[in-house]
Amino acid sequence: MSEQDYRVRECVHRARGAAGDFYQGDTYVRRLQRLRSGAAVRFAAKVTSFFWADAAQVLVWLCRDCATELGLGQSN
Repeated sequence: MSEQDYRVRECVHRARGAAGDFYQGDTYVRRLQRLRSGAAVRFAAKVTSFFWADAAQVLVWLCRDCATELGLGQSN
């Protein structure tokens, strides 16, 4: 699958010029599911919404702070 076949979602900090990186949607969802329910809802509100069933076709751009909050490193 090429990069053009992916849909891109992003955290609210991208519009403010924050540095960040792309992560696979399914990795993002798995990390989000590790959070307690209230924290997961608050975090998910920071990212453009998408159906979790589509996660394999989604790239999620997260700023460094959001990625760190989810426990995502440079290698993910």
